[in-house]
Amino acid sequence: MDFFEHQAAARRKTKLLVFYFLCAVVLIVVALNFALWGIFNASGYASNGDSQGISFVQWLNESWFYYITFGSIGLIILGSLYRWITLADGGKAVARMVNGREILPDTNDLLERRLLNVVEEMSIASGTSVPTVYVMDQEDAINAFVAGIESADTVMVVTRGALEQLSRQELQGVVAHEFSHIFNADMKINVRLISILAGILILGQAGYFMMRAFRYGGSTRSSKESGGFVVAILLIGLSVYIIGSIGLFFGRLIKAAISRQREFLADASAIQYARDNEGLAGAFIKISRQGSLLNNSHAEETSHMCISEPIKLSFNSLATHPPIEKRLSAIMPNWRQFKEQKDQEAERKAEQKIRDMERHQAKAEAGEADKGFDIGGLADTVGKPTTMHLHAAGELLMALPAIITNAAHGHHSSSHAMHLAFALLLSDHGQVDDSSLQLIENVYGDKSSEKILELAAHITKEQRQLRLAILDLAIPSLRRLSKSEREQFFSLLRKLIHQDRHVSQFEYVLYCLIHKHLIGSGQQSQKSIMRFSKVEKELQVLLSAVIHASGQDQATKEKVFHQVFDGFSSNQLSLLEKNFDAEAFHQALNKLRRLSPMLKKPLLNGLEEAIEHDGVIEHQEIELLRAIAECLDCPIPPMIENIQKEAASSLSSKQ
Repeated sequence: MDFFEHQAAARRKTKLLVFYFLCAVVLIVVALNFALWGIFNASGYASNGDSQGISFVQWLNESWFYYITFGSIGLIILGSLYRWITLADGGKAVARMVNGREILPDTNDLLERRLLNVVEEMSIASGTSVPTVYVMDQEDAINAFVAGIESADTVMVVTRGALEQLSRQELQGVVAHEFSHIFNADMKINVRLISILAGILILGQAGYFMMRAFRYGGSTRSSKESGGFVVAILLIGLSVYIIGSIGLFFGRLIKAAISRQREFLADASAIQYARDNEGLAGAFIKISRQGSLLNNSHAEETSHMCISEPIKLSFNSLATHPPIEKRLSAIMPNWRQFKEQKDQEAERKAEQKIRDMERHQAKAEAGEADKGFDIGGLADTVGKPTTMHLHAAGELLMALPAIITNAAHGHHSSSHAMHLAFALLLSDHGQVDDSSLQLIENVYGDKSSEKILELAAHITKEQRQLRLAILDLAIPSLRRLSKSEREQFFSLLRKLIHQDRHVSQFEYVLYCLIHKHLIGSGQQSQKSIMRFSKVEKELQVLLSAVIHASGQDQATKEKVFHQVFDGFSSNQLSLLEKNFDAEAFHQALNKLRRLSPMLKKPLLNGLEEAIEHDGVIEHQEIELLRAIAECLDCPIPPMIENIQKEAASSLSSKQ
């Protein structure tokens, strides 16, 4: 199963989740009516005055049946709606709910810095923006999870215990596991599951409240005046509380049905990404020794999201995660022997990785990739970064000048990340014009324009491929901007882009990526498109822009267009004019984003065919392809050979 099949499966699981929820609601309402029917019969109360009681069929005609049924359904819906609203901010809301603290890019904590480096490497290797990272300072156990509705609010949360007890290799295995949940759209299901289960669990809380009300308020009534009524309320409260516990059972059953198989899949994907089963296996071994249970009051709500079970269960059949031993056996059959030799083996692997990186760098410096590079199997790499991508990402991070890295991390202030974004934008023309600087000075002052000039001097045309990775690193710092700062930033960014009354391809790419990861797409509820026949015009716009970016002669461009477009439609549409129309391109992308996951794969394959036709891939083609893939929610890893070449060039210039 590849990335696109996982995406399609995630959508089916969302529908399955709704089905499970409806089943749970029906069963809870039926159980509640049975319990209260029994209580009313036992107390000799019925609206028809029959002291002998009534049958359950007669109960269905009682007004109490309607009060209880619609009241409990309303309470469940309100509970889910309330939690849905409180989690409107997506991942950040979940992180705040569990008392997570954001790890700032300029942190001086060595363990936090190591975690950020691992996350940044995985992000660059997979072609995604860096998620905001949080730590649960009060949790000594080893655990982690990702949450978010879309890329703009994606967060990764780890416990302090994971930071302190895991080695870098083990931490990399955990991070790779969590990234697989991002690629497979699991995190969206996880957040929705929290909201849905909140409604089911609220009945237990309501019953507890009723019993407390009886305890503290029941004594104020005389037994003669309200004896039967008080007993009925007590029994109702007890019944609701017990049935609320049944709701907890259903909630755990739903989480187990949704989550258990996904954890096996995430484990396997993590091994595939890193090509190293020892890191994740080592983390699991430490979890089995030291535990993963959380002391957080929201551990129950977030149990299905964590890498390992965070709550203690009486029945393993209701666990949201498979047993650690089974997961270890799946990823490393000889894990018991590995457990004994772990320290020696980990050291040997680390040394081998260093030698591999040095060999790859030596090849890049020798110019073996000078004749262009192949992105063969582009769609197959979506959501599947490899060891080579991780090595390339590490080389890229080392190649970046310190002034660029510090600005991307927002050292001392998030405004530095804004300066870097403006420098990336203005460096597209090779030099920064005075009118653009004047616009910036009018908003942020003289010192800001000086800083932008300094940063732009370190972003040369020879380093063009590095610009997208630089932007990825700056995204977490830009996310920390306040609402007013963000509005001011986007306003100035648009003015700078439209200043010459033309939006260039790179200007669109930069704005598109920043907007997506700071604001989001806002198209979650739109219906999927299941046929290419409904998006022929949009395909024409997209394919024309990609082909024009290749710089080939007109005849070749038209030949490539018809060759690729014929794979999507039998209608004869023509290659559009060369000028890049940002507005038409953006509208086309917005509609194509609604394609079903299984249609996005052939679309990316078609774009790959168009780009590779002449055997050479230009920088502008890579940038446009990255923007397309991001907007389609299909992150592509970086072009390995090109990154190694750029990194080697940058390193030698430093020396």
